[in-house]
Amino acid sequence: MMSNGYKPAPLDLSHVKLTPAQNTLVDRLAENGHNVWARDRVQQGWTYSIVQDIKNKRNPRLVPYNLLDERTKKTNRDSLCEAVRTLIGYGYNIEPPDQETAQGVPRGRADKVRIFRAERSYAVRSGKWYFEFEVATRGEMRVGWARPHVRPDAELGADDLAYVFNGHRAQRWHVGSEPFGRTWQPGDVVGCMIDLGESHITFTLNGEMLISDAGSELAFKDFDVGEGFVPVCSLGLDQVGRLNLGQDVSSLRFFTICGLQEGFEPFAINMKRPITLWFSKSLPQFAPVPPDHPQLEVSWMGPWGAPQGRPGGVPPPRPPATSPVPRTRRTQPPRRARPGGG
Repeated sequence: MMSNGYKPAPLDLSHVKLTPAQNTLVDRLAENGHNVWARDRVQQGWTYSIVQDIKNKRNPRLVPYNLLDERTKKTNRDSLCEAVRTLIGYGYNIEPPDQETAQGVPRGRADKVRIFRAERSYAVRSGKWYFEFEVATRGEMRVGWARPHVRPDAELGADDLAYVFNGHRAQRWHVGSEPFGRTWQPGDVVGCMIDLGESHITFTLNGEMLISDAGSELAFKDFDVGEGFVPVCSLGLDQVGRLNLGQDVSSLRFFTICGLQEGFEPFAINMKRPITLWFSKSLPQFAPVPPDHPQLEVSWMGPWGAPQGRPGGVPPPRPPATSPVPRTRRTQPPRRARPGGG
């Protein structure tokens, strides 16, 4: 205790242990903190150098986070670890988002997920419809209903264009995820039902209705019908699922148990030929660099190698071509006829 009566009483954190997911969160926070610090330094005119030079604004730590020395990384992680442990010690519940499915498909994973949807012309705007999805492998897959213009380059259910169930993680997805139902196993069959009159979507697993944590059978409700819905599913790398839209009603395994009695109809009933399916495919392509790009700047090299920046990525005008130097040619004088001759 100090002379003025003040006695420091820091929070006891000896009992606070971080989970592996929370340790991953600490690593992400450390990386983000370094990126924020580096961005501010660059805006202030600092540049990279092997040794630190404060006078000339040079710093050896102006590098990507993965290139930092381990000592600096550890310092950043330790400080953020204490901050996270303090929040937990005060009673806050910190649950890091699922890194596999957080706010869109991460870079490098977009090409590993393929989305399948029915042809737009088959979109339904009224009635009660049913189809099945058989799970063949154990992995990342989602199935449900989507707007006809669902984006092929966005994670299924991350935006407001799809209403899907992820049985690998027992989640429902629409503008993010929430716990729902239970996990599936290879060989299980998911029934997907949409009631466009009542505006709600439900799912079954092997003929049993899936429910939320609140005990509701409605996975999604109170949505606008708009331009309608089509069946949709997404499969991760090396995953296999079988979409059965019910063209052959007898092939639906659980329709008579849950679906038929409630007045639902198979999505492809009375269709004489299979429904056309579209799938997503990533194709690289070139795109122009805008003049206000946050990371790239275009400079054109002059005739002597000097950089000549041009706003908007417009190359500088070429110098006028020099006229070719005329080449001289020596001509021989005409020969004269010799006098006489034999």
